[in-house]
Amino acid sequence: MDNETLLEMLATRVSAGEISREEVLGRVGHMPTSQSPSGTGHLLANMSVTKILYVLGVAIVITGLLFFVWQIWEDIGSGSRIAITLGLGILTTALGSVLFAQKPGESIGPIFHTIGGTLIPGGALVTLYELGHDFTSLWPVVYVFGAIFVFYLLLLTVQRHAVLAFFAVANGTTFLYLLVGTMLAETYYYDSDIYAYLTMAIGASYILLAYASGDGWNKPLAGLLRFFGAVGFLGAAFSEVFDSWLWELGYFPIVIFGLFLAVSMKSRSILVVSTLFLLAHLSYITSEYFADSIGWPISLVILGFICIGLGYASITINKRYIRQTEV
Repeated sequence: MDNETLLEMLATRVSAGEISREEVLGRVGHMPTSQSPSGTGHLLANMSVTKILYVLGVAIVITGLLFFVWQIWEDIGSGSRIAITLGLGILTTALGSVLFAQKPGESIGPIFHTIGGTLIPGGALVTLYELGHDFTSLWPVVYVFGAIFVFYLLLLTVQRHAVLAFFAVANGTTFLYLLVGTMLAETYYYDSDIYAYLTMAIGASYILLAYASGDGWNKPLAGLLRFFGAVGFLGAAFSEVFDSWLWELGYFPIVIFGLFLAVSMKSRSILVVSTLFLLAHLSYITSEYFADSIGWPISLVILGFICIGLGYASITINKRYIRQTEV
């Protein structure tokens, strides 16, 4: 008896009341299925292809819009320029919010949010220019990005999604750099250390935000936050090493703390970044203090062994503490 005949007999008995639906579902629900792994893998594969197509479609749409605007830019007036940049960005964001509310489990809403989030900042700058702002003062630009940052924060309180969190973080970071730069420009005082400390603070905030995200709705963004947070914090701190012997000494515990943080957060990206900056710092110390005394050939040999040791240690840490439980 083939499968089709069995299914027809079962359907007939269920229709006749000889077997209840609950009995069928209960019996099937407790039976192991050997096809479930492959079925799950097939579903995941389809989801991956769908997301790839979504991302490709977004990239094509944004590229097409940019080329279209570039072609007609000189032939349209100020109102049209604002409409096809800021207006279109607001429209697609509103459409993304509607679609996200109607279909929260699908990716179509975040796709329109991505298009809108890409267009809104540029559209806001176009609006400033078309309204006659000559950009001799950056305060209007600061206010614009501050407003965009607040807008996405408010939107996040209504619709929680990693795409909206990304644009909130991106516009918030831009706002902070513009705010500090504008304040320094008015005082006619420039110190690169201020930007280094600001970058360290932002990098630390990225890592804290990634830690707070956990396994929640913001998990897709947490990996990026950990990577850029580690690069920002350790990179900015490393830039201070060249001008201060205190930073030369203090950078060792900082980067070693990064290794412990990688283990604590189960983050491979923080582990790799910390290892690379530790290697960079050891290379700088070797070239600065030992190259002249022991010679470059011996220095290179020492650096080679250090690189091998750090690589082995990094792989060991990854295998033992991170790989199985990375978040």
